[in-house]
Amino acid sequence: MSDGSELLQQILKRGKEKGLKQFDIAQRAGIKPESLSRAKKSGDMRVSTLNALAHAVGMKLTLAPDKPLVEKIDSGTLFE
Repeated sequence: MSDGSELLQQILKRGKEKGLKQFDIAQRAGIKPESLSRAKKSGDMRVSTLNALAHAVGMKLTLAPDKPLVEKIDSGTLFE
């Protein structure tokens, strides 16, 4: 499963918890329900679309540092 697909599944799960159907989420995000269905099948979509879907269910996309990588950089052992 791709990262985009995993994020989309989390968004849809949150929507379901709020009583929203995929159709409702798509409408709130300003995309066609068919586009959401295609994205769900392919597991690939634009970040802007994923962001709109997240906002539609009260979530936001964020980036977080890769903790093991940051620790290696901080300790100077990245290339060892």
